[in-house]
Amino acid sequence: MIRIGLTGSFGSGKSTVLGFFKKRGIPAVSCDGIVKQLLKTKKIKKRIEEVFGKEYFTQDGKVDKKKLAALIFSSAKERVKLNGIIHPYVFEKLEKRLDIYRKKGKIAVVIEIPLLFETRSQKLFDVIISVFAPRSVIKERLQKKYSPEEVDMRLKSQMPIKKKIRMSDYVIDNSGSIIETRKQFEKILEEIIRRHLSWQRK
Repeated sequence: MIRIGLTGSFGSGKSTVLGFFKKRGIPAVSCDGIVKQLLKTKKIKKRIEEVFGKEYFTQDGKVDKKKLAALIFSSAKERVKLNGIIHPYVFEKLEKRLDIYRKKGKIAVVIEIPLLFETRSQKLFDVIISVFAPRSVIKERLQKKYSPEEVDMRLKSQMPIKKKIRMSDYVIDNSGSIIETRKQFEKILEEIIRRHLSWQRK
């Protein structure tokens, strides 16, 4: 089973490309989705409370994600602390999901992992695709959800996209229309499938 790692900078359009994979019937896993699930578990909430305090929880006992995000994206030290709590569990759950797909005989699976290079996870994947868009485009697309300052802060917390591109097997430019992005995706997918099938024959 070929493992396709899908990464890119914040707001670049990774979820859009992940949706393309799903429409083609390829199993997809979102590490952001795994994190959201983990933040609801007692063990993770307990550790967050121990490390960051009760002030990072809402009155009904949920993790205050907006408040916690403001902290970790403004402090590399605090970000390392949170990643140290969550990431081991993310990769544990990821491997379990991949094992399920492997047992089902799936030919390929795509994993959306924003911090693929930051977590030095390259060896987990057979193919890596990076999605990018100019900072100005990202800000325009996210203006209803994030302020320009918030976008800059989040982008600054990640590895520069130029470096991610150099380390990737394929790159998707998501600065244009969704039709243009889809065309790039289809071309890349066709090549990945062709190469994978040739590996199988060997």
